[in-house]
Amino acid sequence: MAPRISLGDRQYIAPIPAHRFQQGGRDVYYFTLDIATLDGMLPNRVDENVIKQANRRLTPNHARNIQQYLEDRPDDWLLGAMLLGIAPDALHFEPYENEDGQLISDNFGELLIKNRRINTMRIFDGQHRRRAIQDVLAGLESDGQRVAGRATLEKASIPIVLYAEEDMQALRQMFSDASKTKRIEANVVAQFDQRDAFNLTANRIAAESNLFGGRVEMNRTTVSYSSQCLIAVNQLSETLRTLEVGYEGRNTRNRNNAYMLDIETLFARCLAWADDFMPQARKEYAGLASGDTDNDLIPYQRADSLAYSTTFMRILAGCYHNWCAESPDWEPLATFLRDANLEPDSGRGALLVDAGVVLPGEKSLVGRRQE
Repeated sequence: MAPRISLGDRQYIAPIPAHRFQQGGRDVYYFTLDIATLDGMLPNRVDENVIKQANRRLTPNHARNIQQYLEDRPDDWLLGAMLLGIAPDALHFEPYENEDGQLISDNFGELLIKNRRINTMRIFDGQHRRRAIQDVLAGLESDGQRVAGRATLEKASIPIVLYAEEDMQALRQMFSDASKTKRIEANVVAQFDQRDAFNLTANRIAAESNLFGGRVEMNRTTVSYSSQCLIAVNQLSETLRTLEVGYEGRNTRNRNNAYMLDIETLFARCLAWADDFMPQARKEYAGLASGDTDNDLIPYQRADSLAYSTTFMRILAGCYHNWCAESPDWEPLATFLRDANLEPDSGRGALLVDAGVVLPGEKSLVGRRQE
């Protein structure tokens, strides 16, 4: 074992409690750093102009989104571990010993980093988080009213995974390997993200609506042709967003915050569309909402009516939004839609063919033309 180093040795930064392990033939150290210490170790601003070192080119909007997230929730945020590389000769690890000077474990101890070699540290995953933290701290520093907020953030910690690896090509390969993780499916986000007003509302509609209750696919991002569900939960969330803000509108951060403050009113509006307007707009929905149509008939009725298309349901949400912007009385719209021809393979004279959403003689809707 290497000789122990005095904790007062100025060639090293203060010791960091760490867990040492091996991965891919390299020594790896897992620990946490408070924001202030991290800011001191990586003081340079992340460059957004070039593919630099072991990172992709920084996307400023992505960093700003993380910054906004941190600013909006100073006491309730979560950031994943940052992955860093450093020259192996910059590190010295001292495993913990007991009172008799015997090792407690080879893998738990104190990590020391040489001051003169700290400049070999490189981020290979986490540059957007790093840039966001820098910008949050800079904003708090320039705002005299928010000194306390800066102090709170600086004391917070994030996990660090430090690899004893200096070779740039190896770090770039490690970045590529680390980036091959599977992104979270839209239906999982719709169920798990409790900060989006339309996700919350979609989950309540899926549970409480006469039309959609028990007929929302929760485990897939789309509805299969043979499914007894009408729509997937992520598609329902997007449909409710169209219902509320239209095709051209956006659920901005301020707008979403306003919805969250009055979530019951948003739910009531969406439920009225689902259980009042939709059953009156189409006989297919009326039978399901009343219980006269069994769920096991849904796959068979898909062959007879395009009303079961999730694209068409979103079209109805957009129509409802635009109509009600002019008049709260949606009865004429429902009457018009109820009598419309929605049979697949219809020619001219069919509603969706004339609207340009279905090509003459085709069976499926062209989703990108729904606006």
